[in-house]
Amino acid sequence: MVRFGKLEFIAFVSGAVLMMFELAAARILAPSIGSSTYVWTSVIGVIIAALSIGYWSGGRIADARKKPADVVILCFFACVSVVFVLLSYVSILEWVVGAADDARLQGMLASLILFAPTSFLLGVLSPYLAKFAVTSLDSTGSSIANLSSLNSIGGIVGTFLTGFVLFGYIGSRETLGIVALMLLVCSWLLIPNWRWMWRVGASFVIVVAVGLPVQVAAGLHIDTPSAHYVIYEDWDPSEPQSTRGIASGPTGIQSGIYVNQPDKLLFWYTKQLAQLVEAAPNKQNILILGGGTFTLPQYLANKYPSSMIDVVEIDPTLESIAKKYFEYKSPSNVTLHFADARSFINESSKRYDVVIVDIYNDTSVPFSLMTREYGEAINRLLTVNGVVGVNMIAGQQGACRELLQALDVPYRRHLPQVTYSEDKKQTVRANMVVAYSQQPVQWTGANTLSLPKGVSYSDNFAPAERFQQACIDES
Repeated sequence: MVRFGKLEFIAFVSGAVLMMFELAAARILAPSIGSSTYVWTSVIGVIIAALSIGYWSGGRIADARKKPADVVILCFFACVSVVFVLLSYVSILEWVVGAADDARLQGMLASLILFAPTSFLLGVLSPYLAKFAVTSLDSTGSSIANLSSLNSIGGIVGTFLTGFVLFGYIGSRETLGIVALMLLVCSWLLIPNWRWMWRVGASFVIVVAVGLPVQVAAGLHIDTPSAHYVIYEDWDPSEPQSTRGIASGPTGIQSGIYVNQPDKLLFWYTKQLAQLVEAAPNKQNILILGGGTFTLPQYLANKYPSSMIDVVEIDPTLESIAKKYFEYKSPSNVTLHFADARSFINESSKRYDVVIVDIYNDTSVPFSLMTREYGEAINRLLTVNGVVGVNMIAGQQGACRELLQALDVPYRRHLPQVTYSEDKKQTVRANMVVAYSQQPVQWTGANTLSLPKGVSYSDNFAPAERFQQACIDES
């Protein structure tokens, strides 16, 4: 039977808060740095390194001095370090973004400054708990095993609680506040009478600090279980009129509307995709991978009321966001499917006249959407004269050309007629709308896209992050 006393409770909570902290950490980086594999690698790597140093240091300190007050101090200062993150991450991330251009370096710097101190202190805490838990050499193994198992169980609970529950109802900042308060409670479990007046005052300051409003970047911030979104209001002098857009990363707005003309397409690439759909020989059944705020699906639904449009979007909360802020009206001929795009096309048996792919962005290229298996799945969904339209962010020079080739190959292997239109306002790295088909499709402003034969990557290996980072570094 597992003993569950104060030490075991602290072990459980420390495991939970570590995972809650790690998940919240990655979320607060997303708007400024992104959420690519490189960013996640930085967060996880730095946290594990800090934990390891903490374990090593904590074991030696615990051997030298076995004082219950040390556990109190560790829990309290771990709490303080979380509050530091809560109050300072906005300004620190602004500095990091200005100090480095590479997402890998940005992720490392931000993680070292913001997340390493808390992870180190939690690492120091673990061997301290083990030192107090062992009361007899005969039970050393079981005592340490009990603490380790409860720490792991706490980590499991913290992971599922945060990912499945908390992020669905509260934001990353509120989650960090809960983490801080949990550590504060742990600091009171042992020797509560020790320097209690000082601790009461310090605890009061912590609670007040957790409740302080945090100055965040401009815009309306919305947390969902799968992403952090920011909604911006702006002014388009070329129209001129107000615009509203939504962003889920650091490098621009992914979807938007004119506030007073929500049915008018805002972006160059959505207008190009609409022109491509118009040029397609058939458009009875249309599939759109990547819904955003559903501005393009609604535009096409209104323009082609007899067409049936399926939209695949991974985040179901975007529907309510689109209705509330982007005038989405749920047209009767649009069906929303909330699923991963690759999973949807793998399982779908329906055939489409037009497939629009609007999933690649300038900070994240899903590797599963640049492989030959993906290309085969897309081709299987097309009717005989079907057309695929893809919004890419790449280029025709240097490293950006390598990225373009890698994205191009899965489609071109089955659909040899390739034309494109490129946003002339951008230079090395630009929005490109590329059309693939068996028969030539004539659409406004399009040119033939000629590329050397590229490498065909597989689900086993597709270096999306390497190609994209090289393109970013060059642009």
